[in-house]
Amino acid sequence: MGNGRQAGGVKLFGAGRIVVWRGGSMWIGQPEDETDFHAHHAIQITLALSGGTVRFRRPGQEWISYKAAITAAHQSHAFEARGELVALIFAEPESREGRVLRERYPEGIQSLVQESFAPEAAALITAWQDSASEEALAAGARAITASLSGSEAPPSTPLDKRIARAIDVVRERLGETITMAEVAESVHLSAERFRHLFLQETGIRFRPYILWLRLETAIAAHASGQNLTEASHAGGFADSAHFSRTFKRMFGVPAVGVQRQGVR
Repeated sequence: MGNGRQAGGVKLFGAGRIVVWRGGSMWIGQPEDETDFHAHHAIQITLALSGGTVRFRRPGQEWISYKAAITAAHQSHAFEARGELVALIFAEPESREGRVLRERYPEGIQSLVQESFAPEAAALITAWQDSASEEALAAGARAITASLSGSEAPPSTPLDKRIARAIDVVRERLGETITMAEVAESVHLSAERFRHLFLQETGIRFRPYILWLRLETAIAAHASGQNLTEASHAGGFADSAHFSRTFKRMFGVPAVGVQRQGVR
């Protein structure tokens, strides 16, 4: 790790704003340090909005610089972009746009052509500079995702309706203890058939997916102003320590190291 500022003994990764919507999220701000190696379930679109570059490193490889890049789901990587205004846009692979992106960018880290979404990126920069609402920031991020996925281009294989319904059931009961057998029964599948179909359709096993949704919920709560303990409970974590460990594993930085920047 680099020499980022520290507060209360915790190294600060950066300050910015976090917005979350069904199927995706975005962190936009200025990083001050590099991350540890990490991997998460989302497809990650990373943009250097201030004209510089972002750097990525995969295990066993050297740093590579990009103006814009897309990282496949579950791809282990470290990230660094000190001093740049950066947008990290996350798309869930199960969403309509995410399924298209998963087909187009199935693995690794690939460079993106900025010109293909230049108007959308310019609009996002303006929204950031104007301290726009969460809804406006989310709309700007989703416009970039739509541009990359092609809003008129549906995935070649839509998500199985039973798995789509299962995801809805899980979201509805995220604050409860829920078993795979119960979810499987709710969509009229045996537990074993559901296990295989869920992995096939989403690219992740059932329990880790629930953990990802809990993390997403806790992040949204933290972004709305709740402290780490409150956000942890909102996501169904036993305590803030469990939430913090999960956040660190999936994003490479401690949750407390990401400062929330409010609207001016």
